[in-house]
Amino acid sequence: MKIGYLACAFGRHRVDQDAIRRVTGGVVARCGRCSTPLEQVAPNYWEVQQVRDAGLSHRLR
Repeated sequence: MKIGYLACAFGRHRVDQDAIRRVTGGVVARCGRCSTPLEQVAPNYWEVQQVRDAGLSHRLR
C-alpha cells in the first residue's frame, strides 16, 4: 500500500492544482492521490464532496 493512499484513508487528501474547476458559484477539484471529489468550503479549506452512488441506491459516498 502506498503512503499516499494511507494518508487519504485518514482524511489527508491532496488537491490536484491542475484539476480545479469553477462550478455554479463553487470551486471543485479532485484528490491527486485517490481521485476523491473535493469542494472548497473556505479559502484553502477543502472538504470531501458527497456524491450519490450512481443513482442505484440512496447511499452517499
